[in-house]
Amino acid sequence: METVLVLEDDKPLRDVLCRVLETAGFFILESSSAEEALPLIETKQIDCILADFKLGGMSGIELLRRVRLSKPHIPCVIMTAFGSIDVAVEAMKSGANDFISKPFEPAGLAPMIREVLKHKRIVDRDALDRGKKPRGFLTVSPSCEKILDQARHVAHVDSSVLIQGESGTGKEVLARYLHEHSERHAEPFVAVNCAAIPPDLLESEFFGHEAGAFTGATQSRIGVLELASKGTVFLDEVGDMPPHLQVKLLRALQEHEIRRVGGTKQIKVMPRVIAATNRNVEEAIETGQMRDDFYYRVAVVTFTLPPLRDRRDDIMPLVNRSLAHFSMLLGKGDVKLDPLAQEMLESYSWPGNIRELENVIERAVLMCDGEVRPEHLGIFVRLDLDTLEEAIRTLPEIASQAVRKAEVQAIERALRMTGGNKSKAADFLGISYKTLLNKVKEYALSAPEESGASEP
Repeated sequence: METVLVLEDDKPLRDVLCRVLETAGFFILESSSAEEALPLIETKQIDCILADFKLGGMSGIELLRRVRLSKPHIPCVIMTAFGSIDVAVEAMKSGANDFISKPFEPAGLAPMIREVLKHKRIVDRDALDRGKKPRGFLTVSPSCEKILDQARHVAHVDSSVLIQGESGTGKEVLARYLHEHSERHAEPFVAVNCAAIPPDLLESEFFGHEAGAFTGATQSRIGVLELASKGTVFLDEVGDMPPHLQVKLLRALQEHEIRRVGGTKQIKVMPRVIAATNRNVEEAIETGQMRDDFYYRVAVVTFTLPPLRDRRDDIMPLVNRSLAHFSMLLGKGDVKLDPLAQEMLESYSWPGNIRELENVIERAVLMCDGEVRPEHLGIFVRLDLDTLEEAIRTLPEIASQAVRKAEVQAIERALRMTGGNKSKAADFLGISYKTLLNKVKEYALSAPEESGASEP
């Protein structure tokens, strides 16, 4: 059962709201003031907040801003008796998921709450970070540093940008980087996941709708293009947007005008558009999934982020940042990284890129007791058998190749740890000095400069 916190200083109205929502199947917490509600929000499991705009002390908007700092995942619906567009815009800019104007029919409240809960993870309507993952585009890779340098120049103009790259490479982080370095940095950054929203709802999310425009539309709602008219709209997974909606969005971006679903009034909008996709754009255009005229409109400037396996210099800086972030977040103190665990992290192919890396480190910090060891990582460093032409090799041949690769790695590691001293390396490996020399010769290995210790 989902919990709704009802915040209303008028007791008779609060009682009605609580009764209606309880009848609809929600568990209700109630409060008459924002000051009284804050401890509940911090200590209770709350799925949605229904708050009045005007309260006796701290206002509903002030409460909302406080909630967005400590509990950014909780959706909020603001009630207002004023009904002006300015109040609605202020509420949405502060992070409200929706608003409802008094007086309203109580029967329409529960469907609205259910809709907000259903879509709370689909559209990011606030400009605040979710707080779970470390922020900022961290890189020491020359290719990515070049992208950031170009992005700083592009940020100062309003040209549309398309960011390409595999899932988890940091496309949204780069989009926020562009926004934060632009003249629009103080205005909303609104992200829309075009692949997560059902096609029949996507148009309403972009353009908004008027009350009665369709079943369940009990209140007028501002679309993201209107909400971020002075800011930035980030179209994530834009390659999955239905072609018929691409036509409507293209016209809106060209004319800088929209009309809400079910409305007749033309509304001026001037958002800066940044799009991202992990699809092959050329293939999407050839198959008709993406219209070429829409592509040319959103791809005035294009950036392609390389996968993490192609920017391996970034692995340990990202690991160290995530380690510090999650150590603090989970109250683990100064968590260390075992050398073998570090070697595994550096050798792993990271098919899920930075998103996978952050998840791996979060889990490792959670499971460890002060030092992250290999068993905490939950990853397996796989041999690249593609290059072994396994389709034409026998199992013994594949096993022999795997043993050879493992021996090479073990010998190279032992030589590094002993500063090139083959005698100590042989002892470390548990083999004779002569066997080590034969292996070094067989595998054509070059030892590092020795530290001066004598060989037998």
